[in-house]
Amino acid sequence: MVRRFAIGIVLVVAATPWSSAAHSSRAASEPTTTVYLPNITKMLGGPDGWQTPCIVQNVGDGRTDITMDFYGGGEGRFFKTRTVTGVAPGTSVVHDPNGDPDLGAGWAGSVVVRSFGAPIVAVVNEHQNVRDAVRQEALSYSGISAGSTMLFLPYLTRSAGGWLTTFIVQNMGASVATATVQFQTFEGPPMLSLPLSMAPGRSQFVDLRFTGGLADGLEYSAVITSDQPIGAVVNAHHDAPGTADPMGFSYNGIPASSAREADLPYFARRVDGRSSRIVVQNAGTSAATPTVSFYPLGSPAALTVVSLQALQPGMALAYSYAAPEAAGEYSVRVTGGQFAAISSTIGSGSAMGYASRAGVETRLFLPNITRRLGGPAGWSTPIYLQSTGARSATVSWYRFADGALVFSVTYATLRQGMSLRIDPRDLSVLADDTQYAVVIESDPGGVAAIVNELNTVGGDGAMQYEAFPPPRGAFGASGCSPAVAPAGTTYTCRVYGLNPGSTVTFTMIAAAPPFTDTSPDAVAADGSWTLYWPAIVEGRRTITVTAAGVSKTVDFTVTAPTFAITITQSRYGFVAATTLPGLACSAGAKLPTGTFSTAAGLDEIKIADASGQVSWSYATTPGTQNGTGHHFVVCTKGSLSPEAEAAFSVP
Repeated sequence: MVRRFAIGIVLVVAATPWSSAAHSSRAASEPTTTVYLPNITKMLGGPDGWQTPCIVQNVGDGRTDITMDFYGGGEGRFFKTRTVTGVAPGTSVVHDPNGDPDLGAGWAGSVVVRSFGAPIVAVVNEHQNVRDAVRQEALSYSGISAGSTMLFLPYLTRSAGGWLTTFIVQNMGASVATATVQFQTFEGPPMLSLPLSMAPGRSQFVDLRFTGGLADGLEYSAVITSDQPIGAVVNAHHDAPGTADPMGFSYNGIPASSAREADLPYFARRVDGRSSRIVVQNAGTSAATPTVSFYPLGSPAALTVVSLQALQPGMALAYSYAAPEAAGEYSVRVTGGQFAAISSTIGSGSAMGYASRAGVETRLFLPNITRRLGGPAGWSTPIYLQSTGARSATVSWYRFADGALVFSVTYATLRQGMSLRIDPRDLSVLADDTQYAVVIESDPGGVAAIVNELNTVGGDGAMQYEAFPPPRGAFGASGCSPAVAPAGTTYTCRVYGLNPGSTVTFTMIAAAPPFTDTSPDAVAADGSWTLYWPAIVEGRRTITVTAAGVSKTVDFTVTAPTFAITITQSRYGFVAATTLPGLACSAGAKLPTGTFSTAAGLDEIKIADASGQVSWSYATTPGTQNGTGHHFVVCTKGSLSPEAEAAFSVP
């Protein structure tokens, strides 16, 4: 694992054997995870030029072998393979190009990282002027494990406000990729197409200064379509010669999604001299009007809800929350269609940015968390945790030195849209000058998270990266993840090859009669559609998805729960249960009419006491229809949320 401070780079990693070879000895095996890094450089622009250490973490439960294949830019010549064997769970491998004798000064290219035995995630830090604290620039992007044949870049520019964006596109497919970049000005029609071609694993660099047909001083969005899955990284620079305070930020290209909301855990207005701006792009197939909701930090109620103008597919617009009374930190939800969004936060001499998250994730990985790394002014990394529907989430901190769990804490006051700030500097159990890895797990409502990486030494000491969901299958391979798991798991089922924009119906077959429903989420612009399904009852589920006459079938299997929930008392107005101590639990009451009670007391998350007891009292309603009702109790351990049920009588 790597973390930087102003006068250099700190590498903290357990000793692991490694070798460099022409081809990986694992090449014939099927990798567990493949992660793509579009932009890797060594001393690009000079001895103190751009350098990009990459950190690869084992996020599985067993040891794994890791290979890294290096390809040059442009013609994409294969350079080398690095192999690391036996990487332990929770530990990391660092590759620092500046310390790699096989790469020459000025080298730029792409890397394909594969694991064999356990899943991995990777983060890349892009840094320039590490020897000059006043002029340092810090950017960060996420390694890409799930590409798409359609990517959205909400923000690009050629010198608007002194900013310049470049972007790097990497082929994540098995054949040569033929891609097209379609540019358009903010709120304007498509105006320019740029063709790209890349061999597998290779990347292409696009500099807007040398892209004919684009004008200085304007802002653009872009849509990249490809016949192979691709990933992309955008780098935004405010560092032209003579710039007094150089700075920059990065964000990942955003894949098409069938989800109808985009979540942004962090937005600032006049906080430590920084303010944010968001850019929203229509990532769907038809016109849509985005609604932007701003939630003050820690609040479940949106302070401001703004409906923007209708956007045609691919069109983008920028929005700054500029009300004078609006100083503070917020989370943001963009609803009303399929949207891609980015947030950029700019201060005096510093910038940071990140991309929105769509969909539901109940487990997230943060591979690089630090507390005053490099000294009192060194790198610290506040986490911003946003509920996309979760009522509770548990945050677990692991020490890098030995992978040991330091502590866990459950946050049981979450509501959809709101964010919490979790700053390692505020947690006395953590040590200064130390690195950690964090795992966030929630109930089936899901969470999003980003990390602010900050130092106060000088210069552009700010960057951000998004939390990683568990790696899943490659683009184009329909299936459910996980394929087999205990009751209480939220399964992610993704199908490909559907007609973009079409309405989806799905039929689920289990032991009970088939269940059929129509999804509110249309097929994504890349022909994919995703279902998130919390499964309680054991057995196999077969799901047939149909859209515009095209059908796909996927399945998953639910095994026995790993812990018990037992309802010990069930009467109208009261329910009690036993489970494991310390778990966050919720309850519901289905009345004889078939509707759920909305009585006060049932909406509260309760924590099971030291003996595992938990209970709820709630108001009864006079005149409720007589008959049999049912209580439901759900408790969450990690990302598992099984359920117990018991009947009650009215009256």
